[in-house]
Amino acid sequence: MGQQSSFLINYWHVAALSGEVTRTALARTINNEKIVLFRDSKGGPIALEDRCAHRQAPLSLGEIIGDGIQCGYHGLTFDRTGICIKIPSQKLIPNGTKVRSYPVIEKQGFVFLWTGNRQPRENEMPFDFPFIETQDFKGKYAVRKGDFDYRLLMDNLMDLTHLSFTHKNTIGAEGVAISGKSKIKRDGDQVEVSRVMEGITPAPTHVEVTGYSGNVDRWQVIKFTPPCFIELHVGNAKAGAGGITAAPNDKLIDRRTLHVATPETKTSTHYFWVSAYPADSMTPDQENLIYNRTLEVLNEDIKMIEGQQQRYNPDCRMIDIGEDAGQLSMRAVLENLRKREV
Repeated sequence: MGQQSSFLINYWHVAALSGEVTRTALARTINNEKIVLFRDSKGGPIALEDRCAHRQAPLSLGEIIGDGIQCGYHGLTFDRTGICIKIPSQKLIPNGTKVRSYPVIEKQGFVFLWTGNRQPRENEMPFDFPFIETQDFKGKYAVRKGDFDYRLLMDNLMDLTHLSFTHKNTIGAEGVAISGKSKIKRDGDQVEVSRVMEGITPAPTHVEVTGYSGNVDRWQVIKFTPPCFIELHVGNAKAGAGGITAAPNDKLIDRRTLHVATPETKTSTHYFWVSAYPADSMTPDQENLIYNRTLEVLNEDIKMIEGQQQRYNPDCRMIDIGEDAGQLSMRAVLENLRKREV
């Protein structure tokens, strides 16, 4: 669990939720690079280096003009490709007056950014979360920021036994840690952890949402995809009804969520989240309730992981336990990929 810099740059990263990128400049740091995001006159996203070529002033303090951005310091204007097209105080534009332009793709409610040292290949596409696009599912998004190494957030998500303790008043229950049976599978650079908990007490939030207080069979399927995507299929059904394979009428909670840990700096992370659920499974009031409780859960995780980061000491020995297998496998994948990029 060492904390040397481990950014994987030749990948698509989520830079923002679609709703965050507007005709007003948005400053964001991704993989330790200062970037400004905005939309062109037709609504398409643009990403440029947030550093004017004149005196390195932040372009994010400037103004969107047409399909470009005007520096708020001396008025230099840069087009969507990063080339300077106007200097108000003179007609001549020095050769090479430009800033870096980043490849950007908008997909499924996210704005993806490529910070690599090469252009993305044709077969290198942003992460796909198809549940958010089908009419059979509804979804909600959230964004948070935490002062910690992005890998600590992914460690947290690869081992959900912490729900019994960190989230005992919301989505946790004692049986999540005690009764779970885990399996780990690695397929290339992907790591999957599946956990089944049979006949356990339902979590407080689940009782609050569904009104069902009897024992449940609960499941957690956790899948890591590089560089920083954790997809979860979580839920529960009435005990003995078949768990994840139960009939829809016996399922109480059935959700697909995507957690994205985009590195900001070595010790800070953008946390993007989206949850998709069967469209006919919950009333709007139920979904708003579980969404609000989920925001509490995200905040609880951030508080705990920031505490880890503040106390991190490379000279202190840490032990591993059985449920660490998934995160250790994920860490091994990240390290192998990092070595390939060097």
